Amino acid sequence: MRSILSVICLSLCLHACGGNTSVALFFEWGSCDFDRERWAQADRVGRGCMMTSFLDKHPPQGMSVVELKLWLGEPNDYADFEDPAYLVAQAASGGGAAREQLLVFRIDRISGRVIEVALRPLR
Repeated sequence: MRSILSVICLSLCLHACGGNTSVALFFEWGSCDFDRERWAQADRVGRGCMMTSFLDKHPPQGMSVVELKLWLGEPNDYADFEDPAYLVAQAASGGGAAREQLLVFRIDRISGRVIEVALRPLR
């Protein structure tokens, strides 16, 4: 019981102090190992589970849009008309619906490279 409370406290602290850090994402979204072929075939929950692994193994900051698409394929949507966005979801707990969000890669308009990664709720 103490270890569970410690993990929850650590996750909450990391989340409060630094937003969606990879450790907080690991506890919230899952820990499936990223694989390009599996990502291409995965549903939104499968992609959500692989998200942390992708961000840790292939830090997207500085990647070109072409590189990003080589790793993740064509985006599901575009945020702000130009930023590639991929639909991801947390696995449902307790029989509830999966929480869907967009994994958005904000692109610098001059360099064409990723400058920020964010999760945005669906509208």
